[in-house]
Amino acid sequence: MSKTTHWDAIVVGAGLGGLLSAAILARRGRRVLILEREAQVGGRLRSYEDDGYVIDAGAYLWPDLYLERALEAAGATEFRRSQIPPAQVLRVFVQGQGGRRFPFPWPGRDAPALIAAAAATLRADADTARALAALWERLAALSDAEVGALRWVPVRDALPHFVDDPHVADAFRRNVMLFGSYDPENASMAECIGLRRRRLDGAQPKPECAGANPGGGVRVLPLALRAALDAAGAELRLGWTVERIVIERGRAVGVVAHEPTRPFQTSLSADAVVCNVPVWRVLDLMAPQHFAPEFVAAAGACGAVGGVVAAAFAFEGLPRLRESGEPDAFPGWTRLLTGPESTFGGGLLWATLHSPHNAPPGHHVLQAMRLTAHADIADAQRVHAVHGAFRTMLDEIYLDVAATLRREWAWVSRDGSEYMIHSAAKPPVRAPGVDGLFFVGESTDVPAIQMDAAALSALQCADFLSNG
Repeated sequence: MSKTTHWDAIVVGAGLGGLLSAAILARRGRRVLILEREAQVGGRLRSYEDDGYVIDAGAYLWPDLYLERALEAAGATEFRRSQIPPAQVLRVFVQGQGGRRFPFPWPGRDAPALIAAAAATLRADADTARALAALWERLAALSDAEVGALRWVPVRDALPHFVDDPHVADAFRRNVMLFGSYDPENASMAECIGLRRRRLDGAQPKPECAGANPGGGVRVLPLALRAALDAAGAELRLGWTVERIVIERGRAVGVVAHEPTRPFQTSLSADAVVCNVPVWRVLDLMAPQHFAPEFVAAAGACGAVGGVVAAAFAFEGLPRLRESGEPDAFPGWTRLLTGPESTFGGGLLWATLHSPHNAPPGHHVLQAMRLTAHADIADAQRVHAVHGAFRTMLDEIYLDVAATLRREWAWVSRDGSEYMIHSAAKPPVRAPGVDGLFFVGESTDVPAIQMDAAALSALQCADFLSNG
């Protein structure tokens, strides 16, 4: 451990945003210390080995409009990514439809394709599907100022201003639900419009997964960034718990933390503090009076959003689709609609079609996850029901699950993924009202989502600190 007592920047949290920020700043000649309370780096980028399988227990699918640029800036160029073909990004299975596949009803897709998917996925007839397509076009044509005014307005409040037909409104909410929201009424209307606008002219995020890296799993990405940190001369301390961020005269000047196994406080000073913790946890590290009441309320709203119920299934070979009799080889993300109301049931991804070292030769891992409310995660019966729904859908989609399924795993996490499109206000990269304090990660207010938001916020943070 170095004897340095003052740094240009202290980074709190070694998730993707923190690792990228630290590595980029260190490569630009800044003295950087990164503190992580866990024994490993990565945050949501978690992978675990069990009986020869690698299970990704956090994020394993992301858009990439900024991540590649951020990795290059950080000096982490060895990580191999696997891009999902644009024509095979999403498909939908609806419980009770006998394993029949449906195309995803993309906003802006040609009308015949939308109509073909609408009856099963949106519970909409042809006329409603046409009206829905017209609604999406109307929303996409709004000016930037009009969309900006809807930034933190939930769908439940905004939608009545654009449509009065309840059938079209319901189809719109179901369309938003299919993008991954268990609570479409509280999705940001502006974020929904962005789903359509991303299909217009301009740079498009590339859907990606971890690729054919030697170690297998998404864990390889933070390990590559850790190597980049070492090469750039940044200092990383694992197992260190930050107790508070120190504020003096309205400026962040360091942190108070303690090392592993010892409770004794250590004061560490810096010219700037970079927070890679979810915004609602910032209030555990700083007194609320340092922020405006609006910030405090929004942080609490983000923290109440929800988490993930997840599972993974190991197969010998790829099971055969009931619809075609062929082994499944779909490289994209499978959406599930379950129950009598065909509501959001989560999704599936064949991780081993991208990262072959996630399983022994000839075997495959199917990852399953469902965003859900905190109340559901705390209810054992509801969690059990979600895991049961995954298993039920596998038997409906595939012919030979019983003959090919070898292992399964189940877990929950409170990562709060739903805030990606929720209407709860997220903080800017430069903290409001506190000089020298910056936020990076997936819960920052940048024009990106998921890991791409972590990458873009890290790039912006590094530029702020580099340019003064």
